[in-house]
Amino acid sequence: MIHTFRARNYGCLVDVEATLTPLHAFIGPNDSGKSTLLHAMRTLVQLAGSAFGRDVEGAWNPFDPWLPVTSPLITPPVGPPATLLACGVDGGWYTVGAWETALEEHISEEGVGDPEGRGLRRGVWRDWDSPSDLLASELPSHQKVIQQLRRARLVRFDPDALRTPSGLIPETDPVGFLDDRGHGLAGVFFAIRNRNDDAFSAIVDGVRRHFPTIKSLRVKVVTRSQVVLEAELTSGARVESNRLSEGLLYYLAFTALRHLDPVSLLLVEEPENGLHPARIAEVVRVLRAIVEESDTQVVMATHSPLVVNELQPGEVSVVTRTAGEGTRVMRIQDTPDFADRFKVYALGELWIAYANGEDEAPLLQGTEP
Repeated sequence: MIHTFRARNYGCLVDVEATLTPLHAFIGPNDSGKSTLLHAMRTLVQLAGSAFGRDVEGAWNPFDPWLPVTSPLITPPVGPPATLLACGVDGGWYTVGAWETALEEHISEEGVGDPEGRGLRRGVWRDWDSPSDLLASELPSHQKVIQQLRRARLVRFDPDALRTPSGLIPETDPVGFLDDRGHGLAGVFFAIRNRNDDAFSAIVDGVRRHFPTIKSLRVKVVTRSQVVLEAELTSGARVESNRLSEGLLYYLAFTALRHLDPVSLLLVEEPENGLHPARIAEVVRVLRAIVEESDTQVVMATHSPLVVNELQPGEVSVVTRTAGEGTRVMRIQDTPDFADRFKVYALGELWIAYANGEDEAPLLQGTEP
């Protein structure tokens, strides 16, 4: 699990540090850097797990990591990196320095080197598929660090993507969405049904409980290579995914997350989108279950006080951004007079009561709303 994350010169992140918990949420005004924090964490974890590289046309796969790298070098880079990403996990730190022409990884054990990872070098990325020097990572302590950073998944579900017919997932392939927006949802459910009948039945039971007009859920084959989701109503009518409600599609996408191939870090942008207030609490419970049932860490960016109400004070950080200092992150429990305020307000309502939506000065400076 990542307990500390640092970013320097990454998007709008000039120099920022965040302390994280197994389930964590970033809150704050628009354009404060919440989404950029999620992208930065995904980039770092994907690099640690060698989970992407360059394709034949030179583009990054499976996403653009927003790093200032144009081509590999034969020799290690010289001078300070243009961008620095670092995270602290149990046993040490993992760091990526990005220059204009190369990436360099570092791993430092706890108590060895400095927190930015310059104590021991792991390797320079030259072929974009794997580091050139893996000797350092063969140490047991370094393996412990890398094992906590296997892979990241970011989701920002879009109903049009969730409705789209999708291909089938072969039995030997990992189960997952095709992109951040949720393309491939029907194929995911086809795989869940075929590989785990009990899991699919539990999902259908949950749908019936939360959406009383729905009798059953089907994965309908529409061509030899494509499937769509279809809901059967209690009236007997059948509704294909292109006419399903956004709320149901979002709910299905979040319940599917528990059955995808595991990742070490799940990043969720605005889990409240398109959901009835009662369903928001259920989605947070799903995300917490993912944390409790596996070694997956879940980090969210949200604008919803209803999401925040489902969390503990240590699980929420306020993100702000100023022209002078850039993005800053502070745990809500560390804001002035928090203990007294928390006696009066639920966590989400405290944020709303003491935040102005621009810089959250009433919350961070201890002034009255």
